[in-house]
Amino acid sequence: MNVLYGYLAAYIVLLLIVSYYVARRQNEEDFLISGRNRGGWQLLFSKFAAAISAGYFITYTGFSYEYGLGVFTMVLGGVIGYLLYAYWAAPRIHAPSKEHKFYTVGDFVKHKTSDVLSSKVANVLAILIILSWSLVAVIGGGKIIHEFGLLSYQAAVLLTVLVVLAYVFLAGFKAVIITDIIQSIAILALLVVVTKGIVGSTSLSSLLSTPTGSVDLATAFAFFLFGVLSVFSYANFYQLCYAAKTADKIKHGLGMAIIPIVITSCLLLLIGLFVAQKVPGLDSGLVFTEALKQFLPASLLPLSIVMFFAGVMSSIDTNVYAICSHYVLNTRRDNAVKRIRTAVVVVLAIIAAISLVFTDVVDVSIFAGGISLSLSFPMIYLIAGGVSKGRFLHSVGGGVLGLIIALVWLGFEPSAALFVLVGSLLGLALPPRWLHQS
Repeated sequence: MNVLYGYLAAYIVLLLIVSYYVARRQNEEDFLISGRNRGGWQLLFSKFAAAISAGYFITYTGFSYEYGLGVFTMVLGGVIGYLLYAYWAAPRIHAPSKEHKFYTVGDFVKHKTSDVLSSKVANVLAILIILSWSLVAVIGGGKIIHEFGLLSYQAAVLLTVLVVLAYVFLAGFKAVIITDIIQSIAILALLVVVTKGIVGSTSLSSLLSTPTGSVDLATAFAFFLFGVLSVFSYANFYQLCYAAKTADKIKHGLGMAIIPIVITSCLLLLIGLFVAQKVPGLDSGLVFTEALKQFLPASLLPLSIVMFFAGVMSSIDTNVYAICSHYVLNTRRDNAVKRIRTAVVVVLAIIAAISLVFTDVVDVSIFAGGISLSLSFPMIYLIAGGVSKGRFLHSVGGGVLGLIIALVWLGFEPSAALFVLVGSLLGLALPPRWLHQS
């Protein structure tokens, strides 16, 4: 146990040292948007780190356990979504962001629609989306750390938010990107070691032939569409576009980020299938935990905890900064750094409080996925050249209404995503004059 504490403490100290060094050498624009001069490799690692959270370990392994290869429809969708965003959307977002100094999703929306209400709606929804995924990461991380007896669930949640508070408070968005590089390397390298330790000598053909529950057409289609469309709703994608040095940097950085994400997904799929062979009948939310507890050699346990903690940190820091910057810069922009630092404290306190009450990471993930898709079609419409505030607001409203109907009718099921998308498309098709917009 002392070795576990030692590894974890060393990792936390490393993050704080790097953040302190960054904070000493930066200006306000570095804090707010990382100086708008990030290179392709930095953007790649930051996007990968933000995408692979502790909740991703839990939910993706759980879905692999339950649906087997059917879950790969989400990965296929993700590949298409990343490439579309990187090579089609990102250049269209990056160019005006340089000229008009964008910081939030709402800045881009206001630029396209010339409407303050649409901008505020986009920022509020972006905050809700990011908050939901932050809860997934904190709840998932706290559960894993607790399961291994390292800390109680409550203490694990508090440790997580305090560490993120320290380095985001110190150096803002630049610290997020720089620490993401460290955390990306840690996650990918350690996951390879951990997967090998769990799966051992089991053949690939044996794993891929593991019998699992079948994925129905609606769920498979929902997985695929989520992978393609969800990227258009994430605030961190837009902020990385704003932070990029050139359009080519953001195109190649985001486009190449899908490679380590696919590798990670394949490794988690193998873990899910291996556990399905050995321990049928598990709750899908417990699969990753049971894999580490039952099948990982004890000598690798400290590395798995560091990997998991890196996954927790890498997504929460990005999300918390995005929430705070969207809230602060949505109101007024004087004393922005000071006000964002205050917001970081408040937001992390809220995340900690909610995480102590709602602890079902799979249900929270499904809600987060559903609310994410409610902003996808509206943003695609604007990126493609649309300018109507009426169509934008109708589409947002239709998506949110679709999510409410799905949760009431179906409960927390992946196929709820289809209701969101249908509602959003119907809203987009409504005549814009309904909101007095010609």
